[in-house]
Amino acid sequence: MHNRMHDWSYFLGFTEVNSNAQDSNFGNTDPSREHDPELGDAQAGASTGGQPSLLGRDNANQITLNDGIPPITNMYLWQPIAAAFYSPCVDGDHDMSVIGHEYTHLISNRMVAGPDANLTGYQAGSMGEAWSDLDAVEYLNEYGFVPTNGENPFSVGAYVTGNKLKGIRNYGLNSGPLNYSDLGYDVPGPEVHSDGEIWNLVNFDIRQALVTKYNASFPASNAQLQRDCADGKLPANLCPGNRRWIQIVYDAWLLMPAAASMLDARDAYLAADMTRFGGANQTELWRIFARRGMGASASSNTNQDSDPTPSFESPKEANATITFNAVASNEGNAHVNAKIYVGQYEARGVPIADTDPATPLSGTAMFVPGTYDFVAQAPGYGMFRFTRSLLANQVATMIISMPTNLASNTKGATATASSTLSTSASDAPSNAIDDTENTDWSGTGQLASPQSITIHFAGPKTIRQVNVSTMLRPGQNRFTALRQFRLYTSTDGVSFTPVFTSAPDAFPGAIPRPAAPDLILRSFTLPAAITATHLRLVALTNQCKGGPGFQGPQDSDPLNNSDCTTGNSTQGDRIRVTEVQAFSSTGSASGGGGGTGGGGGTGCQDDDLRIIGPSIATPGSPLTYVVTYNTADTGDTGCQIANDLPDDLSFVAATGGGTFTAAAHRIDWKLPSLPANSIGSVSFTVQVSPGAASGEVNCRSWVNSSILAGGGSQSDLPPDQYRPNAVSR
Repeated sequence: MHNRMHDWSYFLGFTEVNSNAQDSNFGNTDPSREHDPELGDAQAGASTGGQPSLLGRDNANQITLNDGIPPITNMYLWQPIAAAFYSPCVDGDHDMSVIGHEYTHLISNRMVAGPDANLTGYQAGSMGEAWSDLDAVEYLNEYGFVPTNGENPFSVGAYVTGNKLKGIRNYGLNSGPLNYSDLGYDVPGPEVHSDGEIWNLVNFDIRQALVTKYNASFPASNAQLQRDCADGKLPANLCPGNRRWIQIVYDAWLLMPAAASMLDARDAYLAADMTRFGGANQTELWRIFARRGMGASASSNTNQDSDPTPSFESPKEANATITFNAVASNEGNAHVNAKIYVGQYEARGVPIADTDPATPLSGTAMFVPGTYDFVAQAPGYGMFRFTRSLLANQVATMIISMPTNLASNTKGATATASSTLSTSASDAPSNAIDDTENTDWSGTGQLASPQSITIHFAGPKTIRQVNVSTMLRPGQNRFTALRQFRLYTSTDGVSFTPVFTSAPDAFPGAIPRPAAPDLILRSFTLPAAITATHLRLVALTNQCKGGPGFQGPQDSDPLNNSDCTTGNSTQGDRIRVTEVQAFSSTGSASGGGGGTGGGGGTGCQDDDLRIIGPSIATPGSPLTYVVTYNTADTGDTGCQIANDLPDDLSFVAATGGGTFTAAAHRIDWKLPSLPANSIGSVSFTVQVSPGAASGEVNCRSWVNSSILAGGGSQSDLPPDQYRPNAVSR
């Protein structure tokens, strides 16, 4: 496998002159720089690396030494470890995405800043992890080696982890909401593997943009063309867009310093495109960098900065200029001082705007055209997520209507808990009612009986929606996060009545471990509005006790108890809840383009509807579709959208409040009131069946007020195709 990576990378620029690893450099360098082929240790620590040290399990590594000294890589065995990592019992030597990942550490560390400098610093290390993911997966895709068993062809470690969609990461390389403002988003806080996923998504978006741009002349679905390009038979300018992208990556490595920030690497990509392709892809590069927060005004205080300043504007296109204005929807639309984040994460993130005039951060920001996820957060109003589509040259004010968080300590609520892990303020129940995911309540005794947190409102309050988060703080164990809960209400603080029980997987952590997107804030609607003075959340299970993938003996190692609660009772006994927020109504966003927010209206007018999705997909891979609707001159109320899924597509997720009905194989949305002449959108993610044959598949969507009763007319939809071994775009 090392020889294969050596040969493939050679034609991209990892040559003798650029410090590759081979026994003979054939006279192309000084003799001191040869005799350094990669040394690979298979099944490293197989007999000594299990219990109790576990130093030889669930890992792989690369040791890159100076040019002329053989680098070393270690591949380990994988097995489930209680309350830590749940992989199948497999040999890492059989997962080429892991082998290629480690080999690419050799490539990037030798090519960046000369052979002996190596990538240094936090952001450079994060990019190093991403480049290793990207390079390994690109090798596998160019030769058509993936998928092999229904896995996402753009996942890393699907074999060793058993997770076919995301592999070892929080997100597959081809889908995720992350951007430059999200550094430190994951449970560990700033960490190179997690934050490398931001760079993964930037690069995959560039890859797909270039695939789209050049697909008519150099189709990515042409398997023979892909192999010829992978074998170096053709220059990059005669290859599909994915080969042009990876060539830019290799060229850029030679143009950046060892302690590069992501912005330094951005500039190196732009320079590499100028050098290799005459600047033919500057617009596409800037567009993607801007959409992921690395736009023209982004800045970073060295590459150690985990809170860089994001920017979403491109110098190559007409941007939208959006002024954010937050109001309290059930307090007479009084002004709210809110922070606005791009993406889906608030904790440890950097806002793009602030509606508080007393802060130095402006309430106005610029965006390259596109569809963006946002989070609005404010003391007393909790958190509200929404999606908006922004247009070129658009100048608008976005009104964010935030209902009062009745469970907020800012609004007079107090909290008590059945237990606390310690007397430290960092574990206190008050942290669960402070409107932010930066703090949490930590309880103990969960193995003996379900633990609870009780919120005392400032007087009787009517609640209909409860938001709950179990996003952890750095240093906390993922398996202590909440999984299933039950809500109780009371009018006297003595007698409590159950009013809602969540699904067993309300926070759906899965193998190999609960991931950040499984734990962040989620909304739960009560069956009916309830007036109460108290709200109690009872933690029925944490991830350790409630996750099916974390239960029971999962291997035959007599020294290893993989059951989460008996193999590591410390984590099974703990419970953590980050936020409990209570509302009488839902939030909305209007103005500033189409999306999931809205204002008034006069009835649904059977408006225009369009669906846009990937034109080519791979069996076993995820797809995301965006359904866009245009409203009437008078505005709309009561509109509903439905989408029937073909048999070969399975439902994964939906934005905008979409609900999936398995029996009908259909997704339904009830839209908010919409202003006149507005554009809105919702999206949904599906997965193509691994056994899908070549052909076309049509997703049918309708919109009108009677859709859920079966009325409405079919929209004008383009066909969407999937083909075996084709590249998603």
